[in-house]
Amino acid sequence: MRLGSVIGRVTLSVRHPAFHGERLLLTLPWTAATCRGEAQTSFSIVVYDELGAGPGQTIAISEGREAACPFPQPTPVDAYCAALVDEIFYQETEPTP
Repeated sequence: MRLGSVIGRVTLSVRHPAFHGERLLLTLPWTAATCRGEAQTSFSIVVYDELGAGPGQTIAISEGREAACPFPQPTPVDAYCAALVDEIFYQETEPTP
């Protein structure tokens, strides 16, 4: 699981029948540099959302096999919004020798 910032929504004209009532979010995944307040990643991913996240919000993202686990039947999803993040506390540690 990792964090990401929602930058927009994806709208589809044709979709798989397994997706009903969902929202697809365009999200920038976080790196360690993002936690330090530096530039974010240059690529975005599409995340399936049932929690109602909006642009500018930080979310927790499950990817791969774990992203399909919340569904009762096999669902073609690769990234899932697992949580809405309210606060983040980040403290950089000294590298160990």
